[in-house]
Parts: sequence; C-alpha cells; structure tokens
Amino acid sequence: MPTAAVDEPRFFLDRGLGSQIVPTALRARGWSLTTMDERYGTDRSQAVGDEEWISDAAVRGEILLCKDRAVARNVAEARAIYMHDARVFALARADLTGPAMAALFLDAEQRLLRMAVRARGPYVVSISPNGLTRLRLAYPLPGGR
Repeated sequence: MPTAAVDEPRFFLDRGLGSQIVPTALRARGWSLTTMDERYGTDRSQAVGDEEWISDAAVRGEILLCKDRAVARNVAEARAIYMHDARVFALARADLTGPAMAALFLDAEQRLLRMAVRARGPYVVSISPNGLTRLRLAYPLPGGR
C-alpha cells in the first residue's frame, strides 16, 4: 500500500478561504491540507489571531494559503511570517468567489508546489492570473526597528 512521502507539502488555509469550496477543490487534486475550522474548531477559529495561526502553521512546517496578500503589509503578520520562516501564498484579489479562489490556486499548482518545496521562508507570494509575484514583507522595519 503506497504511503505519502515525508516531504509531501502540507498546507494550512486561513479563515478567508473558508472550510468547504476551496479545501474540497484542493483535496480533490490531492493536496494535503488543514483549515482553520479543522484545527481550532468552528467557534474558536473566528477568534484566533493572525499571528497565532501563522506561527502555529509555520512551526508545523505547513505552507500557508491566504485569501488576502495584506499579510505581507501588516507589520504584526509580517513579523510572524519573518520570525517563523513562513512560506505564504496569497491571492492578489480578496474579492473572489470560492470557485474562483480555488481555480487560481489550481492554475498555479505546479509553480506554487515547485517554489514551496525548493524555497525556504520567509516569503509571501501573490497569486494572480498573471502568475506568481514575490512581495516585500513589512518586517523587519527599516533601520532595524
């Protein structure tokens, strides 16, 4: 009976990606993932701070999938990404439907997987119909603050 490779990428989906449409589509393609609701429970997942789930998922070696690339601009979130060497892929537009979000991740699948297993964090990569773009993190602050 075949078993999953130890280095098979594992993903963690932020709450903005939901717990039904996007996870179901990605799992149908064979992605190994955990959603916010699965990890923290449906009630607690709404109250978990971004810094907490970012650090928790990064420490577990998971690749983070986000609905919004603002995680690169928000200093607290960028600090958590930086401090935990997180690998983050975020959608360039946050106003998409569930099927559109899933389609973007699946359209970028090969490039996303290649980068996720080869490039060490910390990084945030924006996903759009035009491809993948690495974003500048808002941490560390200029001047070392």
